[in-house]
This record gives sequence, C-alpha cells and structure tokens, in this order.
Amino acid sequence: MSAETIRDKNASYYTLQSLMSALISVPVNNYWFIISLAICDIVMTIISLIHLVPATAFHDAYVEFYSLRNILMIFFYDLFWYTGVVQLGLMAGNRFVSIVYPMEYKNMFSRKRSLYLILFGYLLGFLVSLPTLFPCCHTLWNSDYYITVYQPMDTWYKYVDMSVNSISLFMMIMSYTVIIYKVRESGRALAKYQLTIRTRQQRALVSGASLSYQVNGCTRVSSVRPPRIQVSKKEMRLFIQFFVVSLVFLVTWTTWQWLPHMSGSKWAYFVMTSLFFINNSVNPTVYLLFNTQLRRELHYLLCRHHAISSIQSQQRRSLSTKSAAGRSANIKVKVKGKVGQNSKNSVRNTMQVLIV
Repeated sequence: MSAETIRDKNASYYTLQSLMSALISVPVNNYWFIISLAICDIVMTIISLIHLVPATAFHDAYVEFYSLRNILMIFFYDLFWYTGVVQLGLMAGNRFVSIVYPMEYKNMFSRKRSLYLILFGYLLGFLVSLPTLFPCCHTLWNSDYYITVYQPMDTWYKYVDMSVNSISLFMMIMSYTVIIYKVRESGRALAKYQLTIRTRQQRALVSGASLSYQVNGCTRVSSVRPPRIQVSKKEMRLFIQFFVVSLVFLVTWTTWQWLPHMSGSKWAYFVMTSLFFINNSVNPTVYLLFNTQLRRELHYLLCRHHAISSIQSQQRRSLSTKSAAGRSANIKVKVKGKVGQNSKNSVRNTMQVLIV
C-alpha cells in the first residue's frame, strides 16, 4: 500500500469520525441543512473507505475498471455528491433570507418547508446521477490515475454535471456577495449611529445642556433611531460556516474542471482527488470551530459518563449532608422534649410537697 493511499485512508477515517460526532451532536430541531450535508459527507467518506482507497491500493486485484461494482459505487458517490451540491445552494439561499430578509425567514424556512427542500435535494441528486448507470454516461474510478473519469470521454453527461454544479455555485456567489454587502452596510450604519450618540453626549457635556426636553408636561429624551438592519452574532457565525464550506467546494470543483486540461500527470490528479477528501473533512471541522453549542454537546457526548458520575456523587454528598442535618435536628428536639418533661415533673413534685 502506497504512502498516498495511507494518507487518504487516514484522512477518510478522520472525516468519518468528525462527521459522526457532528451529526450526533447537532440538535434535531435545528440546523437541518447541516445534518443533511453531514449525512452526504458520511456516505461519500464510507464509499471512499470501502471502494476508492482499496481500489487505489490494489488496482485490478480489488476491482476491475468496467465492473458492475465500480459503476454502482460511483453512482452512489455521485448521488450524494449532487445532493450535497444542491443543498449548498439551498443553504446559501437560507443565509440570504436570514440576513437580508429576517422578517420573512421563519415563514420561508419553517421546519416543514426546510424538510421539503432537503427531500427535493435528494430527489434531484438521484435524478442527476441516474444516467451514470447506463453505458452512455458511466463515471468510473481509474485507480491508475487516482481519478474518476467519464466513459465514454465525449459523453453528453459531462454537460449535465457542469450545469448542476455551475447553477449551485452561481447561487452561492450571488447570495454571499449580497450578504457581504449588507453586512458591511449594517456595520457602517451601526458605526455612524454610535458616533452620532457620542457626539451628542459630548456636546451636551461641553455646553451643559440637557438631552431631555418637555412636551405637554412630559419629559422626553432626544434620541437617534438605531439602524434597521443589524446582524446577530449567531447569524454571522452561521454565515461564516456556510461561506467557508462553499468556498472549499468552489476550489474543489474548479480544480476538477480545469486541472485535467492543464496537466496529464497522475500526481496532479492525485491532488485533485485529495481535494475531495478535504472537502468532505471541512464541513465537520468548520462546524466544530464556529459552533459553541455543537462543541458543548459534543463534549457532553464524549464525557457523559464522567459528568453523570460527578453529578451523582454531588447528589449523594448533598443527601448525606441533609440527612446528617436532619438527625442533629431530631436529637435537639428530643433533648428539648426531655428537658421540658423533667421540668414539668419537678414542678408537679413541688406542688405536691406544698400541698402536703
């Protein structure tokens, strides 16, 4: 097994482990697109581990070029690849509506509609990858050059491939361009608002004037209306996550389209294929880096036994402390009861003596 194959295998194991952690840790009611994209990456990583890496290591001894297994494996890889591509475009639209039209977000991307959009992505991915099962449009793994190739080379299917990826990339570029512009405008408006407030306060301090005034017997404070478009930190974190993931996809797909025309070396193809492994690894890495809630839940998932045992020990200590305090209180009550009874008996005896 070559060093390149070992590196690809290690990268695939890292990708699979990270993706499973991300998928388990993400709350079910939130981040539907993240969960769906993680599923696509998990399946592609599994196919890489059980098919691409062994085929690269053992060549025809593991799988032949025109074999049915090679056709089916690449079909399933393409299915989840195109599904992920479609959902990257949908996520760009999701972020666009969330930041540019926040009042319409809950209506356009409700839980039900988000699920329908995700199912539409899977259906479209299946329809786009379906022609690869037919002799006119095969895409097969060539283990000698570390690359997936069209068979035949002049198939019309490559234009379908280019169209789907290009449309999704166009949606990403347009959405993120508008988002970046709106975020910059929001930042400038907020800075201008803060500067206006500080200027008014400084002028009031210098002149000794008050910022308040009387209207119909009521005291009002002179104020400036804050800017309408303000992006929350949570929305910005999600925007950065999806932007980085989309940028890595752009680099991967551009390399796939243009590098074969620039070089015929198998090492250039190896770099191109490695970018696909990196693309599958970027998603969980980005989510873990930028998502505090995801890191917290992942930490709880990995350290759950220790956390539960520590909580149980704390509960035992608190219960033992309460029981000890309760026993001491009962002892005090009993002692007081005995003292009171003794005092009553002594008084009763004294009264009897006096009567006698």
